[in-house]
Amino acid sequence: MSATPSNLTLPFLVTMRRVQSDLRQVIRSTFSPFLSDNAAVPDELIASLFHRFSSSEGYRLYDDVMPFFKQLHNWRSTSSASVSGLSQVQVGIISNSDGQRVRSILDSLGIYVKEAGHNCVTKKCYDVDWVATSFDTGFEKPSHKIFDFAKAVNASSLGGECEYLHVGDSLKEDYYAALAAGWQGVLIDRDGKYQGEIPEATRVANLPALMQRIKDSQKC
Repeated sequence: MSATPSNLTLPFLVTMRRVQSDLRQVIRSTFSPFLSDNAAVPDELIASLFHRFSSSEGYRLYDDVMPFFKQLHNWRSTSSASVSGLSQVQVGIISNSDGQRVRSILDSLGIYVKEAGHNCVTKKCYDVDWVATSFDTGFEKPSHKIFDFAKAVNASSLGGECEYLHVGDSLKEDYYAALAAGWQGVLIDRDGKYQGEIPEATRVANLPALMQRIKDSQKC
């Protein structure tokens, strides 16, 4: 369902106003030290930055991201995926951000999140099953609570015993945070910065190297 002003619920409107207010305050705090006394950050600049960093304008994907999602997308959608266990793999995003902005950014980059009530009966029409953010949960990585929230919210759709694998590029907020929450962790170390600091089996240089690791985790 499209989110137009006529069909947005009041809680959603309140949430988005709070998000926008918080981000505007961050922008003001960032630019204020560089302005003369009593000068205000122009509203036009705030609006422009808010739009830029809520869309693809403010971000660039690594070259291996879209091929990765395409391959994973295809694997999860084929009949052979049911045999291998890949059809049961769910893809989620845990981010220290707000859910609406994350969805907006992903959508503008061509990565689509499954929406509640989606009438798609296969995984062919979306790339990401769910999003859990610090704004929506009240907890930020590296707190284990945001991981616990993501697991609890999706428990009913996952069912049974599942393996949880978290992938990220921050040693503290992604890798060690996942381990502390009882998840498996894989660190994307594109520059080889953490070579020798963690087990090699849990460190990959890029997303293609991650593929086999995902195929090996066939439970949910």
